[in-house]
Amino acid sequence: MPTSETPAITPVTPSKNGDTLWFDLSAPTRCVTAYFTSQTVSLQPNLESALLLNVLPAMHQNQRLTLTQPVSATLIKNLEAFSKVFTTWHPDYHPLHIDCAHTAQAGTKGTGRVGCFFTGGVDSFYTFLKHQREITDLIYVHGYDLDLNDGPRRQAISAMGAAIAAQTGVRFVEIETDSREWFLPFGDWRLHGHGLALGAAGRLLAGTLDKIYIAASLPWEEMRPWGSHPELDPLFSDEALQFIHDGCEAFRTQKVQAICDHPLVQAHLRVCCEWALGAYNCGRCEKCLRTMTSLYALGALSAIKTFPSSIDPQNIRALLLPDGPERRRARENIRLMDENRLQSTPVYQAWSHALNRSDFTNWLIGRARKTRRKLRRSLRKRLFRVLGKR
Repeated sequence: MPTSETPAITPVTPSKNGDTLWFDLSAPTRCVTAYFTSQTVSLQPNLESALLLNVLPAMHQNQRLTLTQPVSATLIKNLEAFSKVFTTWHPDYHPLHIDCAHTAQAGTKGTGRVGCFFTGGVDSFYTFLKHQREITDLIYVHGYDLDLNDGPRRQAISAMGAAIAAQTGVRFVEIETDSREWFLPFGDWRLHGHGLALGAAGRLLAGTLDKIYIAASLPWEEMRPWGSHPELDPLFSDEALQFIHDGCEAFRTQKVQAICDHPLVQAHLRVCCEWALGAYNCGRCEKCLRTMTSLYALGALSAIKTFPSSIDPQNIRALLLPDGPERRRARENIRLMDENRLQSTPVYQAWSHALNRSDFTNWLIGRARKTRRKLRRSLRKRLFRVLGKR
């Protein structure tokens, strides 16, 4: 437990310059200046966002958080509850200790606007369409799921948002930030950091929105410790802004079934985070192939304009499925194809082949692939050196 002599992290309210907020972030082993900017809405500088950005390093390095200005009393209480859950899951982290001489009562502006973090994927489309009557804003954070240098796909996402806004009347809020790099030394992005990152970005919209939905990645039946979680996300809330984790009632195949006939999904569905020459969806990675398989089993793949119209079974056979989420998702698709009597198809047989391959065989194949990649890189370097001498 930190003592009064323990060095403290002191979150500081960001400074604003035009449309950009600058956060001076400092921990004993790391100091950076991170930015958040938006040309869609005016981001509101507040100490609550800075506090959320510092929660993970404080727990990681067993540092006190010392607040020199008033912060929402409800948020402080919620973050202490957050810490109890988080450190139970991850015992190598330390309970959060917040020193705040003066707390404040968060005001309730009552804007009537409701947001939803939105990437164009299955989970976020499911939550958006489920709550479309009340959602007024879709929020995309550039720099969280795609690299800021991925220009082609960033442009495609902006075009997607503009098209959805034009067709539905929602506002597509784009926020850009480099703050993901701040989290990486203190834990795994998906397992530890990305929920807090969403909370920090969302708090910048307090006073603009009353409520923000965060789409669930996992159903109740598969729930496990994860960065964004139904026990954690609501704890970013106070009287000024409410966060809701949504969609745990449905498996991923059920979500695909619920949304696949919607014209917006057919025009804009995006699930891929692989770098493939700026491709919107590469059509070959595990995430693309399992989503395409669900659509194929439902007879809906040809209607989705953002995917190839057919699946190459060899790409499925090449997948190495470790025991865990990848295998569970594959079994979901097997069940869906069973329900639709597709057992004799090459796609079904390819998934069965990938699932039945032993962990040891997967390890051997993975090791051979890594060796080949290293050899190719080595040969390219030698070739460049030879050509450079000519």
